Amino acid sequence: ARQMGLSERTLHRRLSGLGLSYQSVMEKAQRRLSEGLLVRSAHSIAEIAFLSGYSEQSAFSRAFKRWSGQTPAA
Repeated sequence: ARQMGLSERTLHRRLSGLGLSYQSVMEKAQRRLSEGLLVRSAHSIAEIAFLSGYSEQSAFSRAFKRWSGQTPAA
């Protein structure tokens, strides 16, 4: 929000006005980044999890499985 010159509350209201939530926008960004790294890099799953904003590989693996129906290693 700060980088956009907005307060957190204003950002949340604007996203809500578009039918979006902050959480959904962040998750979509993490998903796109993760998928790109898995396809185009030699990073390990643990490194991709960290680069995508996850503090634990297990949390990344659960999220990835929720998105795609398979594990990131598949």
